[in-house]
Amino acid sequence: MTNSEELTVTTTTSTTIIDTNISISNTNTKSLLDDSNWKDKLKLPPKDNRPKTTDVTATKGHNFEDYCLKRELLMGIYEKGWEKPSPVQEQSIPIALTGRDVLARAKNGTGKTGAYTIPIVERIDPNKNAIQAIILVPTRELALQTSAICMELSKHIQLRVMVTTGGTSLREDISRLQDVVHIVIATPGRLLDLVNKNLAKVDSCRVM
Repeated sequence: MTNSEELTVTTTTSTTIIDTNISISNTNTKSLLDDSNWKDKLKLPPKDNRPKTTDVTATKGHNFEDYCLKRELLMGIYEKGWEKPSPVQEQSIPIALTGRDVLARAKNGTGKTGAYTIPIVERIDPNKNAIQAIILVPTRELALQTSAICMELSKHIQLRVMVTTGGTSLREDISRLQDVVHIVIATPGRLLDLVNKNLAKVDSCRVM
């Protein structure tokens, strides 16, 4: 990975399953949704007091709530320790939420992953048992890192995330695709293999 990378969020018209509900009580989530003081009751991590560069601090002053996100997603964002959108998130999230394509470029550690995972999680319908988003990454390591962020952001929404990369068992992927999968995070070769063999049904995929 280089100091400056490109981020692409493309909407479409047309492996490891990670259950994001393992440590979250649905009752606790519901009580927070009904509570006007919900932010005061979140389990927030310690504040990050490390020095930050202008790539992170030169914002327009937006808040995540300005984007009309689901409260469950906002809960995941704040519990992740993200207090306010970074510059790349301020510019990308509002556009991606409308379904338009986004091409963004920013340095490492400036919030690029959040810039595309937040709109993706927001647009997923957890009641629809289909692959609704695909995230393509070049390496298994990055796939696992991205899935961890998706898990944290969506832990109150009951989404199912699948990681699949080359060098892992195709048979296991086939088995996991029999279950509900909302988001697939994959390397290009493995995704093409699954789609070409008609193992991954992407008819309902709205975002790539």
